[in-house]
Amino acid sequence: MNSEFYEDREQTQVKHQILVRYLSAFVPIVGDWASDIIYIDCLAGPWKETDPNMKDTSFSRAIEVLRDTRRVLQDRGKNPTMRCLLIEKDSQSFRKLKGFCDNINDLEVTPENWDFTAHTGDIVHFVKSRNKSFPFIFIDPKGWKPLADDLINPILKLEPGEVLINLMTSWITRFLSDESKHFERLLGPDLPRLRQLQGQEQEEELVRSYAAKVAKAGNFKYTCTLPVMKADQDAFHFYMIYATRHPRGVEVFKETERSVIPFMHKTRAKGQERRRLAQSGQYSFLPAEANYREHRFTEFQLRNLAMAKNHLLAMLQGAEQLSYDEAWYTVMQYSAVADRDLKDWLVDWKSSGSLTFGKVEPGQRLPRKGADQYLKWVKK
Repeated sequence: MNSEFYEDREQTQVKHQILVRYLSAFVPIVGDWASDIIYIDCLAGPWKETDPNMKDTSFSRAIEVLRDTRRVLQDRGKNPTMRCLLIEKDSQSFRKLKGFCDNINDLEVTPENWDFTAHTGDIVHFVKSRNKSFPFIFIDPKGWKPLADDLINPILKLEPGEVLINLMTSWITRFLSDESKHFERLLGPDLPRLRQLQGQEQEEELVRSYAAKVAKAGNFKYTCTLPVMKADQDAFHFYMIYATRHPRGVEVFKETERSVIPFMHKTRAKGQERRRLAQSGQYSFLPAEANYREHRFTEFQLRNLAMAKNHLLAMLQGAEQLSYDEAWYTVMQYSAVADRDLKDWLVDWKSSGSLTFGKVEPGQRLPRKGADQYLKWVKK
């Protein structure tokens, strides 16, 4: 995708990259057993698109992924149907959306001029109208009101199914102390506690609280979050919250995260360089990455590493033995924590004599997922 269409919208480019990378892995996996794969965009837009062909929109990027992955599945002898339900409330945006959809004849694409929160029953019916359907639901609002769990509960409960939600933390934290905004529907009984917090702590606790509500409402076993930085400030604009019931979903999202984080920093570096050039008129002989400045994400990552490590340590010390799979999937739900971080902790603890591995094979350095191996803390 040409980056010129995302100038000064780098956060949107990163969001679309998350969507594309995840769907590219998700569809071939689900397509091995599902006979019907559904992409649902609950607030499709388009909003602020600059490409006349609307290739810089979430629905266009998703449709391209469905086309590409269908070919992958066909090469395996799999041929699930692929459907899209694209929903937009605003009448002007919907006219553009419908015009785009009218030109698609190789996929089943259904545009609807709905307020999706008033049509969750219709969305559920759309999904259940065929057997062995697997929906991937994308909820990307301009604000926070559509994300109240009592509004979206019916679609969160679709099983099987997965959801990706854009939580606009930069807007929510700006108004969180305003009691006239009625955040009770979004955050429930945790709201008073969150209002007592400040700054980064409030923002990060807000995300954890909302992700927990999503998990409970949809009976999701795993939730992963990933912050996306503002294009022109050293701050987070929003968090992408992903919920799944299957451990394979966590693996795919972490693979997505591993590629998207460097992509985000690269696109921001280019944006910073472009703005410097516009202000000074002077070109730099150094690559954009050499002049890149960022502190917020690094601080966030260090905090998450510490929290994940402490969480794992408490699990190890509180159990007779801990399944390596459980350790891995617990730790990987922390944003920006990688598989190599977990391995480093295990190696350090084992080297110090504090940890042993169970059921590992001779010569095996570290446990493996799916091998029924475990970790055991040495009580001294």
